[in-house]
Amino acid sequence: MRTFVAVIVFALATGPALAQFGGINLLPEGKAKTPEEIQRGEAIDNAYNSAIKKVPDQKKATNDPWADVRGASPPPTAQKPARSSASSKSN
Repeated sequence: MRTFVAVIVFALATGPALAQFGGINLLPEGKAKTPEEIQRGEAIDNAYNSAIKKVPDQKKATNDPWADVRGASPPPTAQKPARSSASSKSN
């Protein structure tokens, strides 16, 4: 039983470390594209660039991400009432 638990603990401890080593390459390097794939990629790039040109340029005057949440102007600060001398002398 102790051996089984030790094997399980060892497997759980070494699993993440083994995952860091590369072994499976999902993106093969050096694969040549066909002319159809190249044309399709260029068409996608052209469509993206034309869509980006249609978006209007929206620049804000300030770099304040919370400006819309807070509002345009800060709320007025309320003045604290002055202390009376009678309340400070409670004896």
